[in-house]
Amino acid sequence: MTTTAKMPTAAKLVAGFIFAVTGYFVAELVRSALPEGQPLKWLLPISVLIPMIVGWRVMGRLVGTNYGASMNSGFYGIVVSTVSVTFIFSVSLMIKKSRRLQYDGPMEALVDVFALMLDYGLLLLNPFVLATLVGGGFFGGIAAEWAHRKFE
Repeated sequence: MTTTAKMPTAAKLVAGFIFAVTGYFVAELVRSALPEGQPLKWLLPISVLIPMIVGWRVMGRLVGTNYGASMNSGFYGIVVSTVSVTFIFSVSLMIKKSRRLQYDGPMEALVDVFALMLDYGLLLLNPFVLATLVGGGFFGGIAAEWAHRKFE
């Protein structure tokens, strides 16, 4: 691996920024749909940081072909971000529930992570949230491809 593969590029910067902004808007849209008593302390930081990292690490290296492929890569990046964020929140909730001894064993806790991911995923089925995710992914892909062509 060459050292240039790890260097910051304009495409990585643009993709990370747009994915972070998309994560911010999705977090704000989902905030009102969360159940009562749900702690919101980490919602915004995690929902911004994880898409930013995915945009930088995943999307930033998938540019360089054409705009159609970059749109597809942007959608892929948003899916990776969404699954990662829901997984993090599901594992966090599973750990809280396991501290309260709500599981009979470790397998029940692990299986519940996927049930919790499904519950969080159902919150994303709001049309505004879906439009924000898809639009952010496509725009992030196009903008990263444009930055790659313009500055590299």
